Amino acid sequence: MVDKINTIYGTLDEEQLKDLKGNIDEIVVCLNKIQALNESIKDIVDLSHENSKIPKKIIKRIAKTEYKQNFRNEVTEASEFESLYEALGELK
Repeated sequence: MVDKINTIYGTLDEEQLKDLKGNIDEIVVCLNKIQALNESIKDIVDLSHENSKIPKKIIKRIAKTEYKQNFRNEVTEASEFESLYEALGELK
């Protein structure tokens, strides 16, 4: 076993290395869960699209808006985008 290791970040003893390894193992478990959840979300979006013919982009945007509870902000941004786009188009 390693007693100590010197890095550019400092010296780590065996206990610190074990702690770091445990934390990294936990992060990997979390990343695997995130990957599985993302795959589930994709499957749900695909199914919703098949059943409704609504574009996947819109389904994801509605879900994200519902999750963030920011519908008013979405409407305001869309309105601002529309106004700016039209104004820029008139500059030609």
